[in-house]
Amino acid sequence: MANELKPCPFCGRNLLDLQYEDREDRGRSVYRWHAKIVCLNCFGSAMTHGFEPTEEVAKQKAIKAWNRRCNDGT
Repeated sequence: MANELKPCPFCGRNLLDLQYEDREDRGRSVYRWHAKIVCLNCFGSAMTHGFEPTEEVAKQKAIKAWNRRCNDGT
């Protein structure tokens, strides 16, 4: 899976920020990672639900959600 982010689908800019966090408030659960991509120009975003087992899985799911475009079938 590619780690390259496509430009913002809302404004077309490449001012993007990938954020992720360990949701420690979920206690001892293994499924507690959350990731989000935000456009720093228009604040469009794509994120995970926060129940990923690792930081890397959360990042990859957020990237996949961000890069998804209605017209390209992915």
